[in-house]
Amino acid sequence: MRHIFRIVRRSSRLMALIAIAIVVSGALIYYIATYTQEPQLQARNTAAKGRVLIADSLSIDYPNPELINYIADLFRSKGYEVDIYLGEEVDLSLYANLTSYEIIILRIHGGKAEYRDREGNLRAINGLFTGLKWSDEYNELKRNWIATRAFPFNSTEAYLAVLPKFFEERLNGMFVEGSVMIVASCFSLYTLDIAQTLINRGLSKFIGWRDVVVLDHMDNVIKRLVEKVVLEGKNWDQAVLEVNSELGPDKVSNDYLKIVDSSYFFKG
Repeated sequence: MRHIFRIVRRSSRLMALIAIAIVVSGALIYYIATYTQEPQLQARNTAAKGRVLIADSLSIDYPNPELINYIADLFRSKGYEVDIYLGEEVDLSLYANLTSYEIIILRIHGGKAEYRDREGNLRAINGLFTGLKWSDEYNELKRNWIATRAFPFNSTEAYLAVLPKFFEERLNGMFVEGSVMIVASCFSLYTLDIAQTLINRGLSKFIGWRDVVVLDHMDNVIKRLVEKVVLEGKNWDQAVLEVNSELGPDKVSNDYLKIVDSSYFFKG
């Protein structure tokens, strides 16, 4: 099976979020994501109500503690319970238990890849980085297309990144009603597979970028997005529209922040 990879070469300021090289090299079993057309019937995790997760694996190389603490304090001022995970604490267990939270903010690397399936069709896949450095102990996950070895832009350090199948098979339970996940990375919506898998499990809103996003722009957008919801009382859809109007698209990719919900997938 031959794989096609796109490597983006842009200014070094993009480094943080352009984790393009998701390595989906040879597997005996190839994976093309397929998903149910209705949310799975499981009990929602009502204990997640009022809980916020801020997971920042970018803190390894590109820390922004002022932003993280500011966002956490905003939510706490409204009575939310906030958990913060940094660096290598952003691991497989945390991703498997995202349903423990009503609001999830991931500040992470994201990646994409293209490959040829058995019929020769070009397929796309995207993934979300953990803060864990790659180890051969993860080879079984790679063989089964659950996770893979991936490299941040302009780096020789390999990390573990989860693929859409991880959330399909390893996510625990259902999200609480009204739950929102903000993925502050490049390529979180490059394909809709991860978003759809999470929405199938009860997630109400998935917010992210399809293309490249520069670090400074990303952090500014996330800050204003939270301010609009927490301080100004806007709903998430309104907040995304207003932030895009105020701050515009990313200056390199020209991509705007996007929001996806169940109405996108389940129609009629």
